[in-house]
Amino acid sequence: MELKWLEDFLSLVETGNFSKSAEIRHVTQPAFSRRIKSLEFWLGTDLVDRNKFPITMTPAGRAFRGTAIEILRLLYSTRDEIKNGQRAHKSSLNIAALHSLAICFFPQWLTEIKPSLGDISIKILARDLAECMSALTEGSCDFFLSFGHPKVPVLLDSSEYPHIVLSKDQLVPVSKLNDKGKPLHKWPGTAKKPATLLAYTPGSMLAKIVEQVWHINEMPEYNIVYENSMAEALKGMVEEGHGIAWLPLSNIQNELESGKLGLAIDVKLPKHKSWETELEVRLYRLKRPNRASVENLWKLASERAS
Repeated sequence: MELKWLEDFLSLVETGNFSKSAEIRHVTQPAFSRRIKSLEFWLGTDLVDRNKFPITMTPAGRAFRGTAIEILRLLYSTRDEIKNGQRAHKSSLNIAALHSLAICFFPQWLTEIKPSLGDISIKILARDLAECMSALTEGSCDFFLSFGHPKVPVLLDSSEYPHIVLSKDQLVPVSKLNDKGKPLHKWPGTAKKPATLLAYTPGSMLAKIVEQVWHINEMPEYNIVYENSMAEALKGMVEEGHGIAWLPLSNIQNELESGKLGLAIDVKLPKHKSWETELEVRLYRLKRPNRASVENLWKLASERAS
């Protein structure tokens, strides 16, 4: 069955005349008649009553008219959607990002590179670590924006999924300060007075990085009173005085300067710096060549990182 047969049939329904429909369809009348016959043969029944003038539809023809209209509508609308989708795909980027980076890092970073990106549409998929990695490996995103640490392994083959370090930060333990400028909660705790910890959800990237900090120090005494994978959620809890959290320094610079928050660790301790750690913002991608918009962003990110 050919699409043009359906269009021929609907033209004949409208005109009731083989000659007129053949002219509209830019074919000879014999050719037009053969195409209607071919459609009838494919369906196994007559669609038009050729013994009447103007041509009328048989009961089967009247029943098939609605079906033909719907088939054509679906085919053409699907074709248009695919074409529009392909055009949008060429000038779009899908970026899977950890929630915290989607909120706090990406907007400013995009502002910096936008003039060089040109007219492009960007979709951010804010997900947890496992979902972001799945999106990248399954091909449902072009890039993965993640936190990272040199000593914390990521379950991505570096030969297949290279990354660029977009920015470097510090992850530090902080607490709300009291009226005297002292932390309400102190780190590390003691057996008699465990620290009140606002923790990252186990398995999240920031949780893995914080654990790495603990491994190079004596295991601290603490009680977890709240868990969340998002740094912004923990920051809100810290600001309300609910405990201590490790937060990216760039996210709390204003609060530190205003005296609202402060380091929870006693800076007089000999190893107080060991409770802080470096933090990287990384952009991952699949190594194989991709469309121009993907390659352009990667080139821009590489140039800025170098």
